[in-house]
Amino acid sequence: MPAPVICKKGICNKKPRQDERLRVKALMGGSEQAMKIDRIISWVLALGFAAALVIMVGLPKFLGPSPNPIFALIEGRSHIGLFEPELRYLTGIGEMLAAILLIIPVTRLLGALLAGFITLSAIGFHLSPWLGVQIPEMGRLTQLLQDGRSVAEIDGMNLPTDGGALFYTALVFLAVSIVIVWLERRALTPHP
Repeated sequence: MPAPVICKKGICNKKPRQDERLRVKALMGGSEQAMKIDRIISWVLALGFAAALVIMVGLPKFLGPSPNPIFALIEGRSHIGLFEPELRYLTGIGEMLAAILLIIPVTRLLGALLAGFITLSAIGFHLSPWLGVQIPEMGRLTQLLQDGRSVAEIDGMNLPTDGGALFYTALVFLAVSIVIVWLERRALTPHP
């Protein structure tokens, strides 16, 4: 049994013994080898996820078609005028910020939490009547919006859908966020 460590006002008079450090390490995730594998997986997921956030969802909010078909659908169906372009730009900034935070190891947990929150919000909109799990095919939807058609007119056309591809992508993004948060859980606990 390890000797007790006596602390007063945050100052301890004895360092923890080796067996104490091993016990703490075991509680925090296992062996050195497992921790190295966790680090590699965390890096690979973080870099890939950051790239996906920038290329697939972040930049298109700024460089893609105007109006953005997703945010235009939500605005047209909800009759709330802040979705396009204001909330689109805010979401894009959040996604880009999450990508930056993901590639910096000390902020990776925060980046994964931010990306998870944004993705969870997107899933919420997909499950609402304002967007839906299946949305009209993006190319045709974009063209109709740019031609000045209203969302009500587009809804009446019964266009082919994406089959839920955008919704399933959001589910994958959420799963990746959760895995990164799990891998970075050590950032939430004090280190010995």
